[in-house]
Amino acid sequence: MLSATTVIRNTPLFGRMFNVDTDTGLEEINAWPGLMIMISFVWLLIAGLLGVAMPVTQIFELDSSLFYGAITAHGAALAFPFTFQLMVGVSLHRAASCLGTPVTGPLPALIFWFMNIGALLLALAVLLGLNISYAVMFPLPIVGVETGQWSMGTVILGFTGIALVLVTVILLYPLQIIKMLFFDNRRDDLLLSPRSLKDPGMLGMAIAAFVLLITGLPIIIVASAVLLGLYGILPMNLITWATEPVVFQFTFFIFAHNLMEAMAIMVISAVYATLPLYLADGTRKLYSDRLANLALWILLVTSLTSFFHHFFTMFPALPAALSYHGNIMSWGTGVGAALTIFTITATIWKHGLRPDPGLMTVIMGFVLYIFDGVSAIITSNVAWSFQLHGTMWQSGHTMAVLIAMAMIWIGVFMHHYPVITGRTLNKKPGYWFVGLFTTGALGVSYSFLAAGAAGMPRRFAAWNQEGWMVYGNLILFFGLILGAGMAALAYDLYKSRLISEPAGGKSAVPAE
Repeated sequence: MLSATTVIRNTPLFGRMFNVDTDTGLEEINAWPGLMIMISFVWLLIAGLLGVAMPVTQIFELDSSLFYGAITAHGAALAFPFTFQLMVGVSLHRAASCLGTPVTGPLPALIFWFMNIGALLLALAVLLGLNISYAVMFPLPIVGVETGQWSMGTVILGFTGIALVLVTVILLYPLQIIKMLFFDNRRDDLLLSPRSLKDPGMLGMAIAAFVLLITGLPIIIVASAVLLGLYGILPMNLITWATEPVVFQFTFFIFAHNLMEAMAIMVISAVYATLPLYLADGTRKLYSDRLANLALWILLVTSLTSFFHHFFTMFPALPAALSYHGNIMSWGTGVGAALTIFTITATIWKHGLRPDPGLMTVIMGFVLYIFDGVSAIITSNVAWSFQLHGTMWQSGHTMAVLIAMAMIWIGVFMHHYPVITGRTLNKKPGYWFVGLFTTGALGVSYSFLAAGAAGMPRRFAAWNQEGWMVYGNLILFFGLILGAGMAALAYDLYKSRLISEPAGGKSAVPAE
């Protein structure tokens, strides 16, 4: 028995929901992905409680430090140990089953431990007072030390956690994907649904891995220098180049923006891979693989340099031409999105669909992703950016894209669930999850956008000023609906039954 399987089985409550099936001979593609997926949902529970805590601190006018701690920890937990780790677990399982390669060895283990230890260290630093923004603005963490808001030891602890997470995201995960795609030998006993790089579902995975690796290397170099300076290994005068705010911010946004773009390309490829499996006529083909692949390449080219739209307010440090270039490239991503929308809708129109909660979760997640893309294109405009970039609009965009991506991966996970666990889900609570989660996600997203349009600043701990509490109440209301949706999914996972067990007089059918 693999150690990952042992950890899952010994985890209270969650172990029952995600227990790996060891009787099919597929444990080598199920164990580490299953553990990553399970722990990602533990982090989601933590992020959800912190999300509720933010408006609660406002409603009851609690100490503002509680709000800033909650918002920092909520953003960190939602982005990396939940959304990114969920993507890692599901995508590794999908790659393994399509390529016939095991998910074993040191890389998967390092991915799991680096991500979760790093997240825990950062969470501990937040508890100790390191309430930095989700977008790390250097040297503000050091300014916090000089003003007595937190200690230098807390900064070092937090940056160590961030470093472990960055190594996972930028190096370990992409290298694991590249290894599986190009270097591992195929094993027929692990091959469930053969795919090649010509398939849009696999091409997007390869593109995303290289984007993470290439665009993340500059921040790895800069952050490593800063961390070595904080540890005292390098004299601070040798790393002044890395602590220049312009250098740090440019390398940060080259990575941070393209992290979101890489994850977007990955989720679109997941939609391309999952949709054909539920076509009513059994064709299992997209309307056009060529159009799908073209959309992925357009998204790659346009997204790589659209990160400049984050620097509109840096005149004259940033040449105006680059600002407008970022604006144009941001709108260019809409071309790739439009081709994706056409391919998906044309496929459904031509072949029809077999209804399933997992597929509907994928589709509604994609719908939310498109709606969020509209808000992103608006705020990428130079004129609008000056009005919206520092408001709740930008926070809503970040939150919505993370929720949309997570929703798509949850839907793909629901499809893979029978293979991983040997159990099958029930459709009724599955549809409750889709309906509640979609309603909550859209409501929260547009509450954020409305607050930003009204001028409500992001990371602001006094919502009662200027009558902004109405938006906080809306965020709390729809956030609770989101929570109700997750409760329906948790119930479905907990009540899942063995594939061999009959339900309503019929036997469950295993996933493909």
